[in-house]
Amino acid sequence: MISNTILKNTLIDEKFLDPSSEILSETEEIEKESIEANSVYMDKPFDPTRINIETKTPSLDTLIKRIARDSVQLNTESYFQRKDDLWDKEKQSRLIESILIKFPLPAFFFDATDENMWLVVDGLQRLSSIRNFVVKKTLKLTNLEFLTQLNGKGWDDLGDLQRIIEESQVVIYKIMPGTPTEVKFNIFKRINTGGLVLNPQEIRHALFQGKPADFVAELAHSNEFLEATNRKISTERMLDRDFANRFLCFYLIGYENYTPDLDTFMIRAMAKINDESQEELDKIRHDFKAAMILAKSVFGNEAFRKIYNENQTPLPPINKALFDCLSVQFALLDEQKRDFIKQNKDIFKMEFITEIAKYDTFFKSISTSTGDKKNVKVRHEFIENLIQKTIGFYDKGN
Repeated sequence: MISNTILKNTLIDEKFLDPSSEILSETEEIEKESIEANSVYMDKPFDPTRINIETKTPSLDTLIKRIARDSVQLNTESYFQRKDDLWDKEKQSRLIESILIKFPLPAFFFDATDENMWLVVDGLQRLSSIRNFVVKKTLKLTNLEFLTQLNGKGWDDLGDLQRIIEESQVVIYKIMPGTPTEVKFNIFKRINTGGLVLNPQEIRHALFQGKPADFVAELAHSNEFLEATNRKISTERMLDRDFANRFLCFYLIGYENYTPDLDTFMIRAMAKINDESQEELDKIRHDFKAAMILAKSVFGNEAFRKIYNENQTPLPPINKALFDCLSVQFALLDEQKRDFIKQNKDIFKMEFITEIAKYDTFFKSISTSTGDKKNVKVRHEFIENLIQKTIGFYDKGN
């Protein structure tokens, strides 16, 4: 006969090691997230009539003149963390050759909120190549496929062929002023097709330059966050800022007000930062850091990970959904209650380990469809209840 203890441990192991839970190997530090809600539709999709995009078919000379006047922002690294001039000389040359033999170019997308400075959403490398050849005149054509007689030639060597480039028609899409931010975000997400496709946090960073982007970066760079996450969250591709943004949306707006999808909800938090006073920002900053300190105190290096026994090895990866519910619910406590949890951290951690092993609904809420409205509610209420249960233990003991 197999003992109940062995049977229970076997079931726990199967639950936590099942590949469907999407836990990565021990060399990975962040658990891959299954974020899709049960429904593919947003609860409150934006009104399509609010999308304001103009389609134009100007000559390429129109874009060349804008580039020459610096009214197209090709230095996108500051807002997209994306570099221009990633193409080698051969690839740039082949683009120029395509124009000369009258191959159609893919469409260009610009955010034209500021008519005097268009932001490049899609087409950065093509525009950089055209700039290098026509405006800067630093590119000499090389390794052409059809027009081999032009190898080694620059813009000034083309003579009458310059006219072909200048008069070539292109398709451009301009995202116009007044287009809602959440619409803009979805446009950026759907059409950016460059060599480095932007992830959602990089797009949010681009859309909310200034106060919101700076504040999210500050939280992500704080020593308290770095210590709580054991410095295991990469800064590459703004993954650390994605965690900070995740905290902000549930802290500022509340999980009870959550409506899918998660990306749009996180955008609302970035927009809300613009409206916060310095005093309010100071409180957010304080509560975030206090939550990180408490998480580190309670869990040590196991903070924000799916642990189901003491000193678990290998250490599971950090889980984003677990981060949002633990960090926010810790942050919303007053100082006295945080002290209660800290003084009774062994009780809290043991209850957490026990409950996560037996409460399937909570486990699923941090494992699959983490952007589902029901799952968001389940995991935040679970941590709320666990906090109250721990405080109850403390009260009974005193």
